[in-house]
Amino acid sequence: MTQNLDHPVSLRDYSILALIFLLWGLNYIAIKIGVSEFPVWTALAIRFTIIFLLLAPFVRYPKGQFRSLLTISLVLIPGHFGLLFWSIQHTASVGAISVIIQLGPAFSVLLAWIFFKDVPGIKRISGLTLGFIGVVILFYEPTFFDSMDALLAGLASAFFMGFYTILIRGKSQISPLAIICWSSALGIPFSLTLALLLEPSIIVSMEAASLNGWLGVTYAAIASSIIGHGSWAWMLRQHSISFLAPLTLSVPVIAVFATVMVFDEPFTLHMAFAGLIVLAGIGLITVSKAYK
Repeated sequence: MTQNLDHPVSLRDYSILALIFLLWGLNYIAIKIGVSEFPVWTALAIRFTIIFLLLAPFVRYPKGQFRSLLTISLVLIPGHFGLLFWSIQHTASVGAISVIIQLGPAFSVLLAWIFFKDVPGIKRISGLTLGFIGVVILFYEPTFFDSMDALLAGLASAFFMGFYTILIRGKSQISPLAIICWSSALGIPFSLTLALLLEPSIIVSMEAASLNGWLGVTYAAIASSIIGHGSWAWMLRQHSISFLAPLTLSVPVIAVFATVMVFDEPFTLHMAFAGLIVLAGIGLITVSKAYK
């Protein structure tokens, strides 16, 4: 029997959700601080190591799932995380990247249509169209021309996040924390190899980094990944996705205001207008329940 998750939401659950979205919104600042002092792959290697060391004693390895975990890791690590960290490192418009990443759910709808024949309804198609129109408008913001590569990398990162959502569909035999833990374990040698091949000495980078740089990478590992994603996985078992998914649209709002205050980023009407269009499109997708 299917469990009905559409029930009243307690103040405790609203408080947990608010904490999750706050942690995720501030994560963009943490990543920016981290990659300003560490090269991208060095930062990711440190991040994955912290996650693995903290979770491995408590999370069992899911036997017989190596191929699935390897595929998930390849999509998450060079795809989503690698491109996300690189895009944030190469732009001053961190708030814009946080908005573009919200296209991840749109890509998951497209990929579900292709791979699982989940035909989206008119609301989802309209939402996809609206979201991509917003991204096009965002790309034509004059102040973003110097960071076009970063915006494209952010868009690709959102695609891989959508792809990740498709990969974990039906993987109920692997717990969310196990995915976080063991995909991080697989990501350590991958990140270290790329760091050794493409970046300055890891030891030198670690010695040169300030406390703020270390705190940025540590925050991304503990606050965003372990606490944020771990709590989110628990909430997904308490409430329906149709209720939870639209609430994630608060994340880029938090990120934009936080980056404006911390990094003194310019906040133009053009960016606000484009961001609202993107969020409206993704909101239309997430609140739509029908596939027919």
